[in-house]
Amino acid sequence: MRIRRAAKFGAPIAALALMASACGGGGEESNNNEETLADIPAIDINKTDRSELQDGGTFHWGINEFPPQYQVHHTQGNLANAERIASAVLPQAHYFDKNGEPHVDKDYVLSTEMSEDSTTLTYELNPDAVWSNGEPITWEDYAAVVQTVGGHRENSDEFNVGDTSGYERISEVEQGEDKFEVVFTFSKPFAEWPRLFDAVYPKEYMEDPKKFNEGYQKAFPVTAGPFGDVEFDETAQTVTVNRDEDWWGDPAKLDSIVYHTYGNDALPGVMNNGEIDGYYLGYDAAAYDQLKDADGVRFTKAIDNAYRHMTFNGGKGSLLEETKVRNALVHAIDRAQMASATLSGVNWPTDPTVNRLIRSKQTGFKDNSEGYGEYDPEKAAKMLDEAGWTQESEGAVRTKDGEKLELNWVIPADIQNTADEAEIAKAQLKEVGVGVNINTVPANSFFPEYIVPGKYDATTFVYSSTNPYAGYFAENFTGPVGETESGEPNWGNNLHKFSTDEINAAFAELSTLTDPEEYAAKANEIDRMLWEQSMAVPLFQRPGLYAVDPKVANWGANALASIHYEDIGFTQ
Repeated sequence: MRIRRAAKFGAPIAALALMASACGGGGEESNNNEETLADIPAIDINKTDRSELQDGGTFHWGINEFPPQYQVHHTQGNLANAERIASAVLPQAHYFDKNGEPHVDKDYVLSTEMSEDSTTLTYELNPDAVWSNGEPITWEDYAAVVQTVGGHRENSDEFNVGDTSGYERISEVEQGEDKFEVVFTFSKPFAEWPRLFDAVYPKEYMEDPKKFNEGYQKAFPVTAGPFGDVEFDETAQTVTVNRDEDWWGDPAKLDSIVYHTYGNDALPGVMNNGEIDGYYLGYDAAAYDQLKDADGVRFTKAIDNAYRHMTFNGGKGSLLEETKVRNALVHAIDRAQMASATLSGVNWPTDPTVNRLIRSKQTGFKDNSEGYGEYDPEKAAKMLDEAGWTQESEGAVRTKDGEKLELNWVIPADIQNTADEAEIAKAQLKEVGVGVNINTVPANSFFPEYIVPGKYDATTFVYSSTNPYAGYFAENFTGPVGETESGEPNWGNNLHKFSTDEINAAFAELSTLTDPEEYAAKANEIDRMLWEQSMAVPLFQRPGLYAVDPKVANWGANALASIHYEDIGFTQ
């Protein structure tokens, strides 16, 4: 029987992108014409029509890590660089424009329709879409994603899934009129449904736990995109994706994209030498200074869909398990000084105002830090005293029950800004009797061996998003998502290793809200809860600052927009 359908995919969901032209900043008003976040454009990619691009060529893309896992639903695959590479070669159901509004990606899905009661979602798949092994992409592939990522399998604890949100609400998946129609039934509405299926894998790699966990480790055994035939060079630490000649959509303008892994300190040099065509420069002041007058280099300038933050491990039994202690550490550290030290060197507004869930170009953006984000060393010291961490003498490290309040602050090698942040925090925490041991580890080991397993007390890094929805960040703050094979809580992509029932419930409610104002209000309520728990304490909204060859088109600071890999190319 054919399911009754409502209007085709459109306005109510698109409105949740929360895009606005009148919001931004969040800091104090300036009277000296100083640039603010509100002045920064939404996107900067040298947008150029395909007809004006050269056919062929290789784009050399500089990245700062060699990801080990390319199953992006896996806990170890939750890395921005892994997602960027996977997106060039795997299916996605929707893409997002510069305003953060979703659209059906017709190379894979011809239409998506949600019922009026928001419980039945129907996809009409593109019958031309095939995997690189020649098999068609059918409803069974989508069903397999739901079963595994949603935690619906009897052996779900054998799949190392990082985030189940949205998929766990799909209670049933059925074939529609044929194998190219799939019908999803939701147990309760999921207002952010266009962000589901941002990466689809063949069913055989979703049904078997070994293939799920290991099949895409430094490998792409099966692809389906404008690029494919992925080559890994362990020695050179490069990943190459080549134009797929069997691709059924608009052919890729490039012959290939090569992702080159370098330490952050090496990237500006290879850019200056013409060895790469572009990379994310961000807030590297030394790189900015080196490249600002270089021939053949332009800087992009746009709001980025990401923010930098300071994270504490608050897991059970950890040094920072107590909320009051984490709150005290935030009061002991001058976030504005950190932001200024980092951003002033790259000609970017140094406003430290960040909302974890809403970017400054989106409706509802506001500062929710009052009472928790202020730099106040005296308050910090008092709170630590109240928590039982006492200081025997001036300059001594605080102790409690014989244990020192000494943080294992883990940072990746070759990232000067991260080292600077750690040194600033160390000096300021020392003033309130908190010790810091800075542990510098190889960049490729930072996440898989230290942060994801929880072998740290404090660190700084970036949370980024590939879509405009606030609920996308639920995976970073909610949980647990089940148990490990040893019976311990599985925190998935929540690297803080803790959460609260209130945070879990609020994120669950957020994703049911279809009214943009209610959605934004709930997102701000959650952001306030995260301040109360000192989770992912914001340092600044990340600059969309890329160094790129001026001849490169349709690539750069995408902000809320998806990358169209087939359209990347060189101007004629």
